[in-house]
Amino acid sequence: MATMFPKEPIVAIIGTTGTGKSDLAIDLALKFNGEVINADAMQMYKGLPIITNQLRLEERKGVPHHLLGTVNPNEPTWNVDIFAREATRLIREIRSRGKLPIVVGGTHYYIHALLFDDKLISLKGANDDILKHRPVEENITHFPILDGPTDIMLKRLREVDPDAADRWHPDDRRKIRRALEIFLTTGKRASDIYSEQKRTKDLSKQTRGPWQSLIFWVYTEPEALQDRLNKRVDKMYESGLMDEVRLLHESRRERTERGEIVDLTRGIWQSIGYKQMEPFLEAERNEASSGEKNRLEKAGLEDIKTATRQYAKYQLRWIRYKTITALKDHDAMDFLFLLDSSSAENFSTGVLEPASRICLAFLNGNALARPTEVSNTAREVLTTYNEANIAPKAPLKVKTCDLCKVSLQSEEQWQKHIKGRRHRRVLRSKKMTALIPIDSDRQ
Repeated sequence: MATMFPKEPIVAIIGTTGTGKSDLAIDLALKFNGEVINADAMQMYKGLPIITNQLRLEERKGVPHHLLGTVNPNEPTWNVDIFAREATRLIREIRSRGKLPIVVGGTHYYIHALLFDDKLISLKGANDDILKHRPVEENITHFPILDGPTDIMLKRLREVDPDAADRWHPDDRRKIRRALEIFLTTGKRASDIYSEQKRTKDLSKQTRGPWQSLIFWVYTEPEALQDRLNKRVDKMYESGLMDEVRLLHESRRERTERGEIVDLTRGIWQSIGYKQMEPFLEAERNEASSGEKNRLEKAGLEDIKTATRQYAKYQLRWIRYKTITALKDHDAMDFLFLLDSSSAENFSTGVLEPASRICLAFLNGNALARPTEVSNTAREVLTTYNEANIAPKAPLKVKTCDLCKVSLQSEEQWQKHIKGRRHRRVLRSKKMTALIPIDSDRQ
């Protein structure tokens, strides 16, 4: 594949947790005079290296790392705009030193904001700074409804922004509150902002410059990844995970006693490891029996393993439906290279060596290999994901079946439901008891 010399190159490394992204970033930084920018939201927090899976100082091998262990645990997670702004500033500084910026992390919407010109939600308006920098508890103080029941927030959202309300499942509290918060704090409807972004995105296609980013996707086969993640949780436990969990729990208790509102849906409280151990921590604080505490601790560890595996699946879905879609939109799929890290013993030959060859060719403006030719795994996964994304997705619009009391977010889910056994059984029951026949098509 023909390419050209990149004037402002960026190397991005994506992939699920536990695949070896950080090891690749360090190897490339040592070989190509690079500096690493962390794009993992949890790893930004300082003082909690185990629960956030941060590299130890000696593991960084002298490579400068930015945005790693720098944020106070009491602060909320950076939103996309703040990360993009700070990362862009760091990229300029790294380039000014004649070095290569390497962005790595599992918070894929951070990297998405850097690579693509259609940020997930960028609120341009007079009150933008208020929304981005004001703590969540201050927004709740100004707008108590944001701390109220989800159904009340959804009812209000339907009044001010019905299009946004139709996008989200009635139980999706976080997204409903976010959409309502946008309207209350900026006076703009989230649906209008999304529409504006789409128009801006369409216009930007006409003025885009040459693509200058190289993306490595470090991939591990599901079975191998599951075993690796389970073992990593066990290692975290042996390394002192419970000490950090207790530290967080005590901090939360002290802040609550001071009258602070601790939003457990944001920030460090969303790290995998804390929520799963809450029952054990409460039992420990209440001086429960040793048998009960042991049972809850073991259950908590299993829950951590389950949550970690679920998070990896979420990260994979993001790559499949967001990253690949955006790369297609930018005609840049030839710059996405999947590297197979399924075998830890072959990490050098499966990941480090091909990445080094590809990166060298990219930086020198030489022809790149075809991504599907890097390995058999690369060919199989990229071909499968590429074909799966061909069919256009219908816009999200929630439909609610009043008979079964369920809400569904896609036409495919809706059709599957109304043809399913449960719906037909409830429908028959209603027809037998109703005075007026029920039209199944209207449900």
